[in-house]
Amino acid sequence: MAGVIEWDKIAELLWVAPLAALIVSIAFSLIIMASSRATDARRAGAGTVAMAYSVVTLLATAGFIAVVVYGVAIIIKK
Repeated sequence: MAGVIEWDKIAELLWVAPLAALIVSIAFSLIIMASSRATDARRAGAGTVAMAYSVVTLLATAGFIAVVVYGVAIIIKK
């Protein structure tokens, strides 16, 4: 019995998968970069800059977690 190939879903996968990978990579990179710079700023005594980078770290972490949870929810639903 031959299966039906759903070309529209394959085409959607070809642009959604790289986009999702890019978003996850950027979010995680922001976490690493901002936390590193916050630590450096704290050591240098720049409290305001350290706080700003800490906020960026928290926002990037929240975004990363949201994207991962959303992806898992899509996988579970399908």
